[in-house]
Amino acid sequence: MYNLPFIASEKELFHQITELVKENGDITEEPIILTDARKAIEHLNLEMPELIIINFSDPKIDAYALLDVIMSDTWLLHGGIIAISKDDKELEQIENIRGANIIAVINRSDLAGNLPKVLSIIENNRRILFQREIGYDLVKHLSGSFTLGNDLLEVKCYVNLICNFLYNSNRLGVNKKFNLRIALNEMLINAIEHGNCNITYDDKSEWLEEHGTIDDLIRARCEDPEIAKRRVTFEYTITTTSSQFLIIDEGEGFNWRELKDPTDEANLFELHGRGILMTKNVAQNITYNEKGNEVSFEISHEHCSDVAKPALFRDMKFCDFKKGDIIFKEGEISNYLYYIVSGHYDVIVNNKTVSTLHPDDIFMGEMSFLLNNRRTATVRADADGKLIEVSKREFIRAIKKKPHYALFLSRLLAQRIKRSNQDR
Repeated sequence: MYNLPFIASEKELFHQITELVKENGDITEEPIILTDARKAIEHLNLEMPELIIINFSDPKIDAYALLDVIMSDTWLLHGGIIAISKDDKELEQIENIRGANIIAVINRSDLAGNLPKVLSIIENNRRILFQREIGYDLVKHLSGSFTLGNDLLEVKCYVNLICNFLYNSNRLGVNKKFNLRIALNEMLINAIEHGNCNITYDDKSEWLEEHGTIDDLIRARCEDPEIAKRRVTFEYTITTTSSQFLIIDEGEGFNWRELKDPTDEANLFELHGRGILMTKNVAQNITYNEKGNEVSFEISHEHCSDVAKPALFRDMKFCDFKKGDIIFKEGEISNYLYYIVSGHYDVIVNNKTVSTLHPDDIFMGEMSFLLNNRRTATVRADADGKLIEVSKREFIRAIKKKPHYALFLSRLLAQRIKRSNQDR
């Protein structure tokens, strides 16, 4: 059972959330309430939860100040956030905060219908949810496939899961994450609107002028059982250098050859092709199938992104290593702990490579460093890379400033011991 912190002072809302969680037997979260920002920060630092819910319309909690604290050290406080508010404009504002690990924004009036849906999506996709949980299993690539209904909330939730993962695992910086999120949202919404629901641009414009939101138009179209059963397939493959995406709808397709170039100056103010424009700004190798109901594209990763350094080590310098450089030798005194920023490093015992470390392993040489032992292996750079070299004096000084990192390191070591015992 996972704890699900709910940051709000209103207990009636907390009881509603608790009941919604209980009604869905597949969800393993157990809600707990944190009634002020101080308690919330203390809990987040100690427990480092995977997921939190924040009531942004709570007058007794400065949710934005709380979010600023979380974002000041997203390396440690990396949990996904579900935002609740009574105001749709505020929810849109929250959703567009760059660097925040927002997974979903939900209007309080839609809580009963949308919160269980979001929690179920998260429960079924923990594998890609947070880099801390899967880093050790991620060697070459991570692939998966989502099947989406004709629901814009599902689109945003799945897109945020992917973009947050790429950001938290140092594959994208904050700006490229933001641009990719826009592009994926646009392409998936196109697949639902124009593909599955056969909504033309004229249909959409007329509906928005006379009725209200696009969500209402999609629901109206889905009253047709044939349209309602259509799905969008969203596939991803994440490698060390790039990510590839494939989006397939079950509509009739379109003639993509006649699509105007949205980057042409003459077409800059055209409403048509907005999704293509957003995608071209961030992606490469955009390819359609013959029918026009399938599109694939890829993005290249950034190697030193905004969360490459934990706040604990933010004032410490990078050390550059070239392929073939020896980081330390077997039998040497252990004076330094290394935080892995980039590169790959071979662990060599008796002239034999027994494992390879990379950024997903987070630290190097921590056991002998903490136990005052000599190095039990030689480590050699297998590629150019960067490390942060942390002396014992620097480590102790930093831990005094941020003691919660000591807890994180302890959990990291416990996980490694557990895996080592399982491998025997």
